[in-house]
Amino acid sequence: MSLKGYKVPQEGEGFDLTPMIDVVFLLIVFFMTVASALTTNKIDLNLAVAEEAAIPKEIKDRFSFSVTDDGTFYYGVTPMTEQELSEKLAQITKNHSAVKIVLRAGRMAEHQHVNKLLTICAENGVNDIIFATYQSDL
Repeated sequence: MSLKGYKVPQEGEGFDLTPMIDVVFLLIVFFMTVASALTTNKIDLNLAVAEEAAIPKEIKDRFSFSVTDDGTFYYGVTPMTEQELSEKLAQITKNHSAVKIVLRAGRMAEHQHVNKLLTICAENGVNDIIFATYQSDL
């Protein structure tokens, strides 16, 4: 069988795209994994809106505690009772010198639930707390 017109590529001719495709595929997998890991550490809440809301500079070193509209407490994505929350904060303050918290509360969460979480923080010596809010469009 004769292949007329077929030319054997010389060295240096052509470009093998396989390694580049492999790298692109690995980057896609990496970013998909990182994106899902970043979004799984908090529950979905409809946060309050504040005109002066700002993105904090040191958010990554903070522990995330949440209060839902129905008054359920969460540490990350784990639901907790008031007692479990107090024990968790005691454990965190025992293992870390300066505890920083981001408090996420649902827009319709009753103040008494947010106040209870703040009281538990104060009882455990935690006073560096920021509230997560959405920035107003006004």
